[in-house]
Amino acid sequence: MIHVETLPKTPEGVRPFLSLPKRLYRKDPYWVPPMKRMEVHHLIGVHNPWRNGPHALFLAYDDERPVARVLAGVDERVNERLQQQRGYIALFESENNMEYARAVLDAAVHFLKQQGVTVIIGPSEPGFDDYTEGLLYEGFDSLNSLFNPYNPPYYHHFFTEYGFEKYRDHNAYLLKMSEFPAEMYQRLSDMAQNRFGFRVVPADIRPDNQEELARDVANMIAKALPPDSDVTPPTIDDILYELKSLLRYTKADLPVIAYAGDRMVGVAVAFSDYSRLAKAINGRLFPFGWVARIFHKVRSARCSMVFVAPDFHNKAVNAAMILEMYKRAKQLGIQAFELSAVDETNLQSAISLERAGARHYRTYRQYQLNI
Repeated sequence: MIHVETLPKTPEGVRPFLSLPKRLYRKDPYWVPPMKRMEVHHLIGVHNPWRNGPHALFLAYDDERPVARVLAGVDERVNERLQQQRGYIALFESENNMEYARAVLDAAVHFLKQQGVTVIIGPSEPGFDDYTEGLLYEGFDSLNSLFNPYNPPYYHHFFTEYGFEKYRDHNAYLLKMSEFPAEMYQRLSDMAQNRFGFRVVPADIRPDNQEELARDVANMIAKALPPDSDVTPPTIDDILYELKSLLRYTKADLPVIAYAGDRMVGVAVAFSDYSRLAKAINGRLFPFGWVARIFHKVRSARCSMVFVAPDFHNKAVNAAMILEMYKRAKQLGIQAFELSAVDETNLQSAISLERAGARHYRTYRQYQLNI
């Protein structure tokens, strides 16, 4: 018999919630297991992304076997800024059975109706980054990059069968280092920096500079976001938490900053992609994961965030930052960059990436449901 439980937000309570994907994907060659310690912190840690509103974790059982899960919540900061009553669902997983999926989605809808929600967007996590927006919709034929969503194709049938409709696509682009037009970008970067008075430098992530860096990045992103953006402007604590999380599991040797004088006018965040290593060590850094990390040769990187101050739009700041990341990646032996995820409405970024030689190779889709 199928039944759904609301799980307590404790390390013991969330254990079956976290264990379900490991069973579902145990034979999947392209699924990358998340880092185990990061999973728990992400779900119930002090700085978890769900903390800005009511949320609940639902797990469906068929008799005693866990078969489907979902997290449902409300981001009160977004609703206050947009003057909406929206909710979200995230971390959806299910065996290939519509009744299992329906059970947890019913529980999520019931919970969100109690919170006064009128529209659900998802899968979506609150916050300012696009690490995990949507379901993988196109591009099931290769290992997913670090922190990106991954799921079987049948999840889309579950969502549309339930009544969800497309909300928005987020695209991933692949840029092979050998195909990047470095000389053209060097000329463009030199011309733009001389004409518009900015410079691009590696991000200073030394411990004694991290708080100042976080403050400048948070302020710049808040100004760069349009008023109707779905993205929540980050706080200083948000930036610090993301930085420290990245430093735990990957090298932060690729982020770059654009400055005009002393003012930050652009930021691009990229990191070495340890997805193949994470697959090999099954998400465990202990006892041998750290040793493997030291000797593992990374051949790819992911650029996950690019923001430019509004008064420096159309001044080739993006191009100059991409060039600087390219130079640093080349020194590290990186052979390819994934740039993700780019909102389908951001045509300017898409055109810029295609001009750089990148090709669209994955799509992540978000859905919406009026309730």
